[in-house]
This record gives sequence, C-alpha cells and structure tokens, in this order.
Amino acid sequence: MHIIKPEWVCHLDEKSKKAPIYSLHVHPDGSRLATGAQDAKVKIWNLAPIIDAEKDQDPDARRHLCTMSLHNGAVLCVKWSNGEGKYLATGSDDMIVMIWQLDRSSDAWAGSSFGNSDGPNVENWRGVKRLAGHESDVTNVSWSPENTYLASAGLDSKIIVWDGRTFDRVITLDQHQGFVKGLTWDPVGKYLASQSDDKSVRIWRITDWEVEVEVTEPFVQSSGTTFFRRLSWSPDGGHIATANAFNGSIPVASVITRDNWKADISLVGHSAPIEVVAFNPLLFKYTDTAGNIGFTSICAVGSQDRGLTVWRTHEPRPFVGIKELFEHSFLDLSWTPDGQSLFACSYDGTVAVLLFQSENLGEAVPAEERHRILAKYGYERRGEVMAETPIQLAMEEQLKESSAKSRMDELMQHDSSMEGVSSTFATPSDPSIFASAAQGNIQQSQSTPTVASAPSRQVHIVASEQSVTMTSDGKKRIKPLFLGNGMGTAPAVRPQIPDQSHSTGVRGTHVGNIDRVERDDPSMVVPDGGFPTVVVGTKRKGAPTNGVSAAGSGSVKKGPDGPVKGKGGTQKSEDEVTTRHAIAAPLLAVSKVRLGMPKVKSHITRNRAGLECHNSISGDQPSKVIYSQKGAVVWVDYLPSPVLLMTGNSHFSAVTCEDGGLYVYSPAGRRNVIQQTAVLSSVSISPILQTTSLTADAAANSVSITSAAVRQNGLPLLTTSSGQGFTYHEGMKTWVKVIDSWFATSSFFGTDPVLGTSQGLNGDLFGDSHRSIPQRRGVLAHLQATAAGGRLERDVAFAQELLNVDEAVQSVVTLGHLENQMAAAQVLGSASEYKQWLRCYVQRLADESSVARVEELCKYLLGPVYQGGEKSGWQPTVLGFQKRQLLKELLPVLSSNRSLQRIVKEYLSGLEMVTKSSTGSTNVAASTPPSSYTTASVSPAAASHPDSST
Repeated sequence: MHIIKPEWVCHLDEKSKKAPIYSLHVHPDGSRLATGAQDAKVKIWNLAPIIDAEKDQDPDARRHLCTMSLHNGAVLCVKWSNGEGKYLATGSDDMIVMIWQLDRSSDAWAGSSFGNSDGPNVENWRGVKRLAGHESDVTNVSWSPENTYLASAGLDSKIIVWDGRTFDRVITLDQHQGFVKGLTWDPVGKYLASQSDDKSVRIWRITDWEVEVEVTEPFVQSSGTTFFRRLSWSPDGGHIATANAFNGSIPVASVITRDNWKADISLVGHSAPIEVVAFNPLLFKYTDTAGNIGFTSICAVGSQDRGLTVWRTHEPRPFVGIKELFEHSFLDLSWTPDGQSLFACSYDGTVAVLLFQSENLGEAVPAEERHRILAKYGYERRGEVMAETPIQLAMEEQLKESSAKSRMDELMQHDSSMEGVSSTFATPSDPSIFASAAQGNIQQSQSTPTVASAPSRQVHIVASEQSVTMTSDGKKRIKPLFLGNGMGTAPAVRPQIPDQSHSTGVRGTHVGNIDRVERDDPSMVVPDGGFPTVVVGTKRKGAPTNGVSAAGSGSVKKGPDGPVKGKGGTQKSEDEVTTRHAIAAPLLAVSKVRLGMPKVKSHITRNRAGLECHNSISGDQPSKVIYSQKGAVVWVDYLPSPVLLMTGNSHFSAVTCEDGGLYVYSPAGRRNVIQQTAVLSSVSISPILQTTSLTADAAANSVSITSAAVRQNGLPLLTTSSGQGFTYHEGMKTWVKVIDSWFATSSFFGTDPVLGTSQGLNGDLFGDSHRSIPQRRGVLAHLQATAAGGRLERDVAFAQELLNVDEAVQSVVTLGHLENQMAAAQVLGSASEYKQWLRCYVQRLADESSVARVEELCKYLLGPVYQGGEKSGWQPTVLGFQKRQLLKELLPVLSSNRSLQRIVKEYLSGLEMVTKSSTGSTNVAASTPPSSYTTASVSPAAASHPDSST
C-alpha cells in the first residue's frame, strides 16, 4: 500500500491559503476527481497524474480540468451520478443543489472561472439545473442506484427527493428533529438511509416514503460537534455503517444489520467522533482457516482524531490503521470504481490517496455474482434497454450532434424586442424584485424612468426581498424563494419593458404614452357590490404622473415630464390642475363593469407623441389640442368636449374626450381615417374580471386590468392583477386565457425557450440555416412577464404551498403547462414560440416515457398515410410549418428514450411511406411555406413569414 498527498490538489482562499475541502468524489469511470471547498468553488481534477507518478512528472499533463463557481457559499458535498457519471450534483451552504453536465460541443469555450488560480479550464462543465427548496445549508447529496432519484439533506432538518431525470421535487421528508448530515441508498433500491443530529438513523421505504425503522441506540451519547455524519451502505446490501456513534464513552462506527435492523456491531479504534465511513464499491473473496471461501466487504472510517482505519467485515480488527494522516479532521472519503484506491479530504485543505495492491484487498467478486447476492433482498437488475435497429443508433447520434450545437446559455444573449405588438405592456405595479445575475441589482431612479433593454439573463432574487438571518459566527443566512427548476432548459425571464426605440410592426415606430393617467374610483353601483376595476397604464409604479401627485386630485406639482426640446411640444412647462371628475354617459348605466374614468385636467402633455392639450377650467371654452414636432407647432385643433386621453405614433394621433368621442388625426392634422373597420364591437371584459373563487361571503379585492395592448390584427391583449393574460378569439367569439399563474408550480414557469440564437434539432432552429440570427422575444413571453410583474412572491408562495401539500403535482402541472403554452402560442399566432414549446414538450414526454401522449402527438403530426386521407379534415400545417417536417425533426428527441424506439421506428416508416407516395406540397421535405395559416387568429399576410409574430 502507498500513500500519496498531491499538494497541487487544493482550493486557495483570498489569502492564497488552502481552504478546507469538505467533499470529494471519484467519477464512475475513474478518470476524474471532483472536490468542493470553502471557497465556494467546485473543481474537477484529472485522476491520472494523481495516482501515476510518471504522468505527474509530464509537463504536458493536464492536472486541473475545470473550476465551477456558481455557488454563493461553501460547497459541502459533491456526488457523481451512477453509471456513466453524466451529472455532477453539488450542495452548498447557499441552500442550493446544482446539477452540472459536461458540454461536449465543439465550440464550447472552457475559459476560466473568476479568481481561478489553476489556469484555464480544459473541460466545460455547465450548470443545467438549480434546485431550490432547502432553507439552510445542503450537507449531503446522494443518487439512487439507477439514478432514479437524487436525495439532498440539509441543516433545515429536511430531506428532499428529486426526480433523477426531470429534477422535479418528488417529496420532502421532514420527520428528523435535527440537522440531517448523511444519506445513503440501499443498493437493492428499496430504502434510503439518513443520519441526523437528532441522534437517530432512519430507514425510509421507497414505495411510500414512510419510515421503515428508526435506530437510536448507538447514538444516545453522540455529540453534535461533527461537521457530517456520512454513513454508507455495503455493496452486498446487508449492512449500514454509520458515523458518530458511541459504545459507552468510546467513539465507534456502528454497523446496522439489514436482517433485523439491529446495531450490534461496532468498529472500535478511534479516540474522537467519526465523521465519515465509506464502503468499497466491490465485494471481495476470502478464505477462512477451514478453507471455505466467503465474501467480505471493506469499509474505511475517518475520524476527528485525524486517523483512518480500514476494515474487513469478517475480521474483528482493522487491517489498516493510520494515525495523523492529516493536520485536521477527516471530512469525506471516496473509493475508485475498481476498488483499488481510496481518496480522503480534510479540513486542513489537503487530499490524501491510499493505493492498495491486489494482495491487500483480495480477489474482487464479479458483478454478476454480486447481483446474485443482492437478489436475496429482492434486487432485480434492470438491464439497459438495447437499441433494436441501426435507425435508433443513428437517431441518438443525430440528437447528440444537435444537442452539442444548442447550448442553452447561448440562448440568453440576443435582442429581446417584441414582434407585432402596437402598445407596450405595463411594468409591474409592485417594485421589481429581480436582479441581473451579471450586473447585480437593478436600481431605478425615482425621478427619471428608464427603459430596460438589456438582454435577459439568469436572474436571482434580490437579497433585500428575502429573509436574512445572522449566525453566531457572523455568517449571513438568506432564505431562498422557490424558483422552480428551469435553469437547464431555459433561462428565467425577468419582466422587462421593450425598448421604445425598436420598431413594433409595419405600421410605424410606436410612440407610447408613458404618462400615468389619474382616474376616479370605479363605480360601485352596478352590479351589486360592483367591480372596483382600475385600468393601469403603461407606466412604472412610483414614476411621475405628469406633474400631478397621486396623493390628491387637487395637488399641484411640476414634474420632469414636461415639454422637452426636440421631443415635440412647446418649451414652456405648465402645471396640470385636476378640475373635476369626468361624468359618465347615461348609456353606461347598463354596463356590467364600470372602469374608473380619467379625471379632467386643465393641461395634458404627451411629449413622445408630440401632443399637448388645454382644457377649460370653467368649461365655457373649447379644448385646444396642439401637435408639435421638434418644438415647432404642426397643427392645432379645437374640440367641444374636455380631452381625457391622447396617444400617437408616426402614422397617426388619437384623442378621446369626455363625451365619448374619438378623434384620429394624420401627421398633418387631417381627421380622415383611411380604414374604418371595427375588429371588435361591444365586447365586454366582464368575464375576465370575475373572481375565480371566494373563501368567504365577505368583501374582497376584485380583479383589475394591469396592461392592455393591441396586436396588428386588431385583437387585444389584456393582463390582470390575478396574474392572468387574455386575448380575444374571433373564431369562438370569446376571451381565451393564454397566461395563468396557476402554472407557477411548473418546472418551466417563467422560462422563455425562444430567446436566443436560431438553433434547433439539426443544429439550427428546426431548419433555419442562419445560426447567428437573433430570435426576437415572442409575444407570449412578453405577456407572461407582464402578467407576472409584481406577483412573483405570491406565485412563489402558492407554488411552495402546493408542493408542501402534494409534491407529485409538479410533474402533472408541468405537462399541462407545456400543453397550455403550445395552445397559447397557436392562438396568438407566435410560430417560433410554438415550435420551441413543442420541442420542450416532446423532450418532457420522452423523459417521462409517456407512451400514450407520444403516440397521440405523432399521429397528429403525421396525419393520414393513405391516399384520399386529406378528406379526413387533417390539416398539413400548423402556424406555417409542415407538421410532418416537425415530426421528422422531433423523432430524434424521442429516441433519447430507448423504451420509445419502436414508436420512433413506426412513425419514421410512416414518414418514408408518405414521402414515396406524396407529391409536391405533401412531401415531408417540402421547403415552400404555405400561403396561409390554419388558425383563425392568424392573418394571411403573415403566413409567408413563419417566424413573425402577428
């Protein structure tokens, strides 16, 4: 046996001193070592130079492979997933579990982490999931034998079990009464064991997540001074070695026997509490004195006394004992997959390696024999699903190539302007609680409103909006808010106002009315109780209200929003005086809903629209409307009724008066309207303002309109204070809900998969060959951001409460959310968003092996394969895309799950059959777009531009 202590395997703090290494783990293929330390970094090392002296002397040897620094606190645990080691899970005292994955794309830039002293990264490991749910430090993470689950434990006394594929939360186990400091899975896959500072080990059944047994006897005298209580399950499934146990006053590692769950074995030999125990992943053969051959497990024990012992389970004494291997306590142990090397880390910031010889350990038991031994506990080996045809392998290769070219972090760096919307959405009425991950907290000046036009990036919650506590050692503890699990699939979207400088459609540059309109309280007369609804304009809360304070209707204030040189209007600034409340017409008495009416003011300016109005205070004079450009008056008009609202753009100006009149002017001042057509007429918004549920027969806040916009086809987009978004469906003659805060529980809530480069399944966005073309942020994403504005805390609280009641709901709601997003994108005519949500939906179906839904979707996209099938009513296109072309590009995504390979083969054969028998427009490979959309809400003019939003 040899002992190696590589000095270059370390983490350095800001003073260039070695930081404590809390955890380490060897990759399942034996090529890498992951370490996590107090410097909040995760490092990956090349294993070959560590255990091979010749390679260590090679100047070209790559010792350090990667440094990851997305954690905001000390990294307390690292663990590779089993099998191929596709994922690396890390937990930190920032209360977050990060999931990392190697980016193998040819253009992946490894670069280097900020403050990294180990040189540039050779490999690029990127965070694909950010799992928030713990309320304190995450002390341990552990993968189930077949990566079905990932369990995490923390100082919040909770264990959270996550789905190993989708990373949705499965359940939270909260029966421990103290810090949970250790986790281990039964190799058979039936149990999960946890050890806590409440002086107990609990064995949880996987079937119902209830406690099978609680073991407390060996831990009655245990102290709470250990960093961890890292326990380990033996490879034969028969024993659990636990840490920080005591036999009387002697610190021991207690071994629990599976047959009766009794802790009747103690590993004695240390003078201080045990921090960590780790079983060798292999079983070994031994021969007793009588010549009989048996099987034994090997267990390593690390203690606070800086000593290490290694035991064989059939012997009463350790066969390896090392004193003072480190200068401080042991913190973690990890065996290599071949069982020949043991890695250990310590609080002193160093790593030690024990290299065993074959004669030290004995002959390893073959895997088949070990599986036979596990079978007595009910182990059933689930062999890997084999590829049945070369087609399956080809599709898997195609998916790998496309995935390598579509890094999600590149989808966050491009223009986020909105297409086809002729009115900007309102900003959140509550103060924004978002901050940019790259630039820190966004600070808005209260005197000058600004427009956020920066690209949307990964977001974090501002610390001041969270619960912050101080520990005895002076550290801050920030309680996180639930953000779902969207990190890997799409970036979290921060609500933004579109840049006013962008063009919003062929009708000209939008000139929005950014001024707050002061309104009366809504009528409380009709119906009984009324609907106190207030339409909020497109103005940020707290911004100037055109010179009038919101504190009172009669107050006078000069604001910064007066006429500005070069922006239109005159140079003179006048005070706006609220003269009286507007009088509603008697006809409105029959309305079910009475919105608050704007107040009549003596002077109104809309600088960006170039409009100015003077209303008579006494009411005996006409109202004067002035339109100016660059300080010069272009035209003047007089109106018989007081002016309430004004707006305009480069093509026209519009003024509405108290008498209900609407006046539309050309840039030269003519009152002619070229197209006099009403898209909607007398459509009530009462249905979308109804309260969905009332828990008591008492007064409650009603729903209000928070933003309103009109698309180019004339259809309105409305968002409400309840976090919902609506549009009007001409075909069904009703309001359609396209945004719903109910989906806050979804893993994809608040994500925007369209934002980024034009990349798709074949290296581009479903066939777009220009990878560098930025995709504009879709109308659905803007509507989502606007509806969620100011409601994040409420939505997060709702999602957290729902998960606490039934955590299985997240998976179901996620599928429903994806289906809703596709339907909403189709109603809004947003082709690019529909395509991307369809891709997310198909990937989710593949992850969950949802056979019925997969077949139904494939059948919908393929359509009839026989001649004359077009008479069945099946439409070959959706939002301008050929359905069969979409199916062809989505089949490789389904091939990622080999249990679906027969369905993939069946529909691939169907596509080939259609290709051979069809002609021209029905050919799967046809590249000519259709002349019109198939949905009623899409205009024919936009059909030739599938990616445009109408």
